[in-house]
Amino acid sequence: MIKPFDKRIGIIGGGQLGKMLIESAAGWNLNYVILETDEHAPAVRYASGFIKGSLTDSAKIMELSAQADVITYEIEHLDAHTLFEIEQTGVLVIPSAGILKIIQDKGLQKLFYEKHGLPTVPFILADNEKKIENLNSLRSHRIVIKNCKEGYDGKGVEIMDKQAFVQNGMKLPFTGPCIIEEFVTNALEYSVIVARNRTGDVKVYPPVEMVFDDEANLVEYLFAPARLTPEQEEYARHISLEAIDRLEGIGIFAVEIIGDEVGNLFINEIAPRPHNSGHHTIEACITSQYEQLNRILLGLPLGETDLLQPAVMVNLLGPPGFEGPYSIEGTEEAFKIPGFHLHLYNKQISKHKRKMGHYTVIAPTIDEALDHAMKIKDSLHFAPLNLIPESLIK
Repeated sequence: MIKPFDKRIGIIGGGQLGKMLIESAAGWNLNYVILETDEHAPAVRYASGFIKGSLTDSAKIMELSAQADVITYEIEHLDAHTLFEIEQTGVLVIPSAGILKIIQDKGLQKLFYEKHGLPTVPFILADNEKKIENLNSLRSHRIVIKNCKEGYDGKGVEIMDKQAFVQNGMKLPFTGPCIIEEFVTNALEYSVIVARNRTGDVKVYPPVEMVFDDEANLVEYLFAPARLTPEQEEYARHISLEAIDRLEGIGIFAVEIIGDEVGNLFINEIAPRPHNSGHHTIEACITSQYEQLNRILLGLPLGETDLLQPAVMVNLLGPPGFEGPYSIEGTEEAFKIPGFHLHLYNKQISKHKRKMGHYTVIAPTIDEALDHAMKIKDSLHFAPLNLIPESLIK
């Protein structure tokens, strides 16, 4: 019998998610092989094997599969067809190529929710080459237009006034198919991380509430537990579990949920991988989302997902005004705060709004965790390396 720790794990992508996946199993003596274009990518230095190549290069993905017992990925913009071929050779792909094909296309996602009676914001499908029909079925005065493919971290999303959109000839801001949704006024955004293994066992993490950076449409910070009524929390868990069950998903999934002004909840999107909204689980939960994924990849039992203490996770984004090598300032004061945990992503260059790291603060109450996290947020920041006194660089 093959021992689970003898397995070699292939990761398509070498960013911070891969880095934290490897870090979570540092005590397990696992072997990881990474496919990545950049040899300086965050996860590469932590892996036992590295293949340099495009994440969409079929030959390179096949090369990775020849060195791995199981393959996972940390980004959705891949060649699903090649993953189908890999599955036919007997190499396990988690999550499956079939799930990836649905998730890659926001239009297919929406149709999937509609088909299975899962609540989602009203929408229509649109294409630049076809006349847009049924726009009046969307009742809001503002609309959200999303590129069906390639969008992430706020890219590929435009919010518009519906009347102005019509007056402008209903010209879509993106090439190719799009979805047009009703705009939810004063929306609250949540996420539920769901883990499901090969035998159908599931574990659900407590919902988190996310606060977004309006400029970049990125998560600025999040906190757990979310401000939901018991009934809303139960419903959020229910629709998240139902969605992953309908997908027959194996892996870690982030189910992003939108709440409207009267408390209705709708599934927005699903990410088939560890997610920014689950970073806090490293310190705040019994089993982190990363350890959970390793358990699934190895065929081990799922870990418990209880929240040990209230937590706040804050993304550290590259500041405006410079691009290049950097230092991080304010760490001495931050490390004085009880429950502070810093994660830097080993990225060599800072860019405006680039995810450079995150920190988590845990505390006995959510108010205390938020208070500490916001104090740190005011002082912890990146600075251009060339502005640091030479005496401090040595």
